[in-house]
Amino acid sequence: MLLHVGISAARDAHRAAHEAIGEALGHAPAAAFALVLCTDTYDVDALAAAVTRELGELPWAGCCGAGVFAGVEMLEQGVVVGVLDGTDASFGVGVGGPVSTSAREAGRAAVAEALAALGKRRAHRSFIVLSDALTGDAASVIRGARQEAGAGAGWVGGGAGDNLRFVRTAQFARGKAMHDSVVVVAIESDRPTSVGIRHGWHPYGPPTMVTRAHGATAVELDYQRAFDAYREVARNNGDDVTERDFARFAMTHPLGIPQPNGEYIIRDPLAVEPDGSVRCVAEVPDGSTMRVMQGDRDDLLRAARSAAGDARDRVRGPPGGAIVFDCVSRYLILGRDIRRELDAIQEGVGRDTPMMGCLTLGELGTVGRAAPQFHNKTAVVMALPSSAGA
Repeated sequence: MLLHVGISAARDAHRAAHEAIGEALGHAPAAAFALVLCTDTYDVDALAAAVTRELGELPWAGCCGAGVFAGVEMLEQGVVVGVLDGTDASFGVGVGGPVSTSAREAGRAAVAEALAALGKRRAHRSFIVLSDALTGDAASVIRGARQEAGAGAGWVGGGAGDNLRFVRTAQFARGKAMHDSVVVVAIESDRPTSVGIRHGWHPYGPPTMVTRAHGATAVELDYQRAFDAYREVARNNGDDVTERDFARFAMTHPLGIPQPNGEYIIRDPLAVEPDGSVRCVAEVPDGSTMRVMQGDRDDLLRAARSAAGDARDRVRGPPGGAIVFDCVSRYLILGRDIRRELDAIQEGVGRDTPMMGCLTLGELGTVGRAAPQFHNKTAVVMALPSSAGA
């Protein structure tokens, strides 16, 4: 597999599709599939129609997000297209939904359809999952997807979303823009893909038990109002946090769920509710253990480089490309330093490796040998096996 990337910052959807696809297809003699990522600034129906016209019969899928990038070039307005070229992989696309009605069934149905659409069966399987993160429980989407896929696959993806405006997002499949859906791309290849996932957050406070939770909201921690428990941890570390400045402080002090291998799954706190509960981006498991975490720019940059290095080290031979899902909240923390993070990822996967990606509202990946899970504030990198790999 070889990834050929095209990018356009044109504001007109038709022009953006024409420029990005023209650049990507121009060097892909055996194009097999296209991944299309765009910012949330386009008329998505017009963009889907333009992409379909430009790609012709070539199958494609994608989503929108808060930002897109090709190599180290980040765009807050733009389209990035990655054309996967080669005869050593097969691709299938599936759609499930509505996510808001039955997230788990949506994930299961999307994987089932994607697997059914695969052509020639090959030795290694992986999935790219693109779910509407604004309308349903992305963690349940993943559980349904995993149930249908079984064990042994590689997983990456993210929550399609906007720049934390929480208005509307789009997923692309079947030549159309969709909403309240999950799109799954199944990949079977002669050589395995590989995934690296890191976040850079480390413990700031002691373990606490989630003694009451509802969906993505932590209601009580250690039988206290969740915000009171959070504020107590901050106070013990010399920081005074009020409800008014909670969102600012929580941006660099998320919650972490410890895993058996010593890693943490991150949950991004968004707001304090009137009853003192803490609403997060994704599911907070009732009865789980959580810790307040902390990190700075350097921690995030080191983690991004490590995630990319992990992905590169695990693929056989030089990567044929890299697909990156990076949390939008990391971008909000890093600001102009996002270029440094992209540069760190590019260094990790190799300077000559074609790279593309987008900013997501939550990320999908596997920590160690565990099952795929939904993450926040995390960088996920998929390295593609090169056709020339050993």
